[in-house]
Amino acid sequence: MGKKKFITTVTCIVFIVFSGILYLKQDTGGTDASFINETGSAMETADAGSGILQEEEAGGRQEAEDGSSAQAATNGIAVYICGAVKHPGVYSLPDGQRICDAVDAAGGFKKSAARSAINLAKVLSDGEQVVVPTKKQAASYKNNNIGNAENGGDVAGTKAGAAGLVNINTASREELMSLPGIGESKADAVIEYRLSNSFKSIMDIKNVTGIKDGVFNQIKDLITV
Repeated sequence: MGKKKFITTVTCIVFIVFSGILYLKQDTGGTDASFINETGSAMETADAGSGILQEEEAGGRQEAEDGSSAQAATNGIAVYICGAVKHPGVYSLPDGQRICDAVDAAGGFKKSAARSAINLAKVLSDGEQVVVPTKKQAASYKNNNIGNAENGGDVAGTKAGAAGLVNINTASREELMSLPGIGESKADAVIEYRLSNSFKSIMDIKNVTGIKDGVFNQIKDLITV
């Protein structure tokens, strides 16, 4: 009995010592799995929160930029410039720009442009059309205005010509010939046509013999009715 009791006692002591060693090892060098899981979850939550915050900040910046762009578009104007410029067309410009700025946007003057015939310092308005006449056209308008004034005519009636547009219902042979693609025969054909027909729109000029799409595309921005 004494030997069995001794063996049992030694076994218990060994078990207790071994258990103590395992406990100390877990307490000092081991890692609690639940602690790892909780820490990982906390880090993931923090990262997610940071990502949301960054997205909100980016969205705020984008909205501010979009708002600025929309405001800039609202404050701008659209101007149609044609005639003796290199690239006629409709251009968007900041509010308060002048005719000289529209000319620059259209690539500048052509060599044939009558630069002194328009007021380059004039402030533009939204929807305005600017027609830059050629030197031949400017000379024709000037002569026509002088003739009207000497004959006691209504100078206001030449307003379209002064603006750089040739009125195909009233233009003289010389004025018509100042248009690109219109020579003596075509100018005479226009005058003959309007003896019995008035031009109701500039498109009607294509009804004149010898004036088709090619010529019309060259003069459409330079004529009026």
